[in-house]
Amino acid sequence: MTITLLLLVLAVLTLALFFLRGVGPEITLDEALLSEHIQPVDVDAFCNLINAEEEEYLRSNLSLDEFRIIERQRLRAAVDYLLSLSHNAALLLHLGQSAKRSPDERIAQAGRDLVDNALPLRVFCVLAICKLYLQIIFPTAALQPSGIVDSYRQMTDKAAQLCRLQYSTHGALFSKVL
Repeated sequence: MTITLLLLVLAVLTLALFFLRGVGPEITLDEALLSEHIQPVDVDAFCNLINAEEEEYLRSNLSLDEFRIIERQRLRAAVDYLLSLSHNAALLLHLGQSAKRSPDERIAQAGRDLVDNALPLRVFCVLAICKLYLQIIFPTAALQPSGIVDSYRQMTDKAAQLCRLQYSTHGALFSKVL
């Protein structure tokens, strides 16, 4: 019960922080600004860090003290990945909001689709970061952030689609960067 309450309070505070950081002047993302600020994410490495089988392998092959040290390092690295995912989702959320106002219906629809994927991903990232911080405190707890990778892949697919429509000359470049 105490852990649940702690997780809930931590999630609400982190969520408030992310949303307050997102409040500010509306920015228009163009091709150069987007490619300059997007953070590359190695999705396969992130998947390895949050893989339950990998964790179980380490747990069974290391002493308890070694496992705790290694697991905390892996969890901190996973938090860094989640922060990058959240950062990218925020940028793509702005891109989608900007595209929603386009007179071209295909671009506007792609913008709506991107917003519909980016916003939940930011919330999932906040909750996953809370879970991972709890697991850093209690390394023997099993709190795997599930669904983040699929949500990120859906969002990047939508972003690549929008970028191909909006920036036809370099749209394919964004899908490689993301």
